[in-house]
Amino acid sequence: MSTRQALNPRANVFILVNLGCEALYVIDQRLKAQQIATEKSVQVMHDVTSVLLEPKFIESLINGSMHGNAQLLTADHCKFMLKDITTCSLMRLDETSMEKLWNLMTMMYKWQLFVSRHQHHLLDITFRHLDAINRMYPDAKQHMLIDFSKNMLLDFWNACGEQQQLSIYRTNRAWLQCFNTKISLLIRLGFQDMDGSFLAEVDQCHYQEYAQCIGDNIYIKSSELAQQQQREPNRIDQLAAQLNINPSSPPTGEDLQPMDARQVQRQFEQTFSSILFTDTDNNAAAATSQAQRNPNASGCEFVQLVTGNSRADDEVVNTASRNGGVLKQQLLDLYSKMP
Repeated sequence: MSTRQALNPRANVFILVNLGCEALYVIDQRLKAQQIATEKSVQVMHDVTSVLLEPKFIESLINGSMHGNAQLLTADHCKFMLKDITTCSLMRLDETSMEKLWNLMTMMYKWQLFVSRHQHHLLDITFRHLDAINRMYPDAKQHMLIDFSKNMLLDFWNACGEQQQLSIYRTNRAWLQCFNTKISLLIRLGFQDMDGSFLAEVDQCHYQEYAQCIGDNIYIKSSELAQQQQREPNRIDQLAAQLNINPSSPPTGEDLQPMDARQVQRQFEQTFSSILFTDTDNNAAAATSQAQRNPNASGCEFVQLVTGNSRADDEVVNTASRNGGVLKQQLLDLYSKMP
């Protein structure tokens, strides 16, 4: 496949929407971990969603990608737009946290496409992203917005035909190849190696729980599965009982000493969290402590949101819709000037 075929600009809308939805997953987890008031959390999520899925913006991405001189979004251009989109409401991110948020967006989406095996999986992943966003803080307006976005994307996808669909799928995968960041959650789940590469051979039973629904909110899913495992009886203990093995009598060989899984997990996190995922924010220690108390924050505990003081928040609330409209127009103008 040639470079020209690989870099299909029709992939732009799928790259931006899927990365944007991954950003919303992280933002939602951080709002919960930092115990932001529900009213503000709802406003942040709805504001960001409304800008990301603004119909005219999605339409401009689609129409612009079909021009004869259309170009694929660069990583810098996409990052610039997503930074503006994710901070269009009450929430603010410093440069360090934005960089970590970007790493999470790109690597989670890259892993999802690594797991996928067919071009139509791209549309499935996109729709799962949109459905998951819709479930977070549902209301009638957001439901209509997401349904409209899905219809636009589906019409666009169907109009492309098989060859264009395959090219769009391959372009999404090729666009993400330059990203190779280690993500703590993927490493803990056994899906990513310590060199940043994804593992093809994994525990199939555990892996299928995630592979069958790629695109869903992995942070919530991993938390739910962890809670489910805690409620279920220990299967290893059941097997030991069936085999009449006394766990209090360890084997005599040094290499056969039993391993305490919880201890190994603690050692892993203590060893690698400070090396791979050091948070240089001033409030890093407080944020990490809060994340540890909140299991829903697992996997994105190092992204720090800032919402400002109450007076500033009140001022932002009064201007949020006005700024949102300006931002939408700026992004539309920006994209329309692309060669």
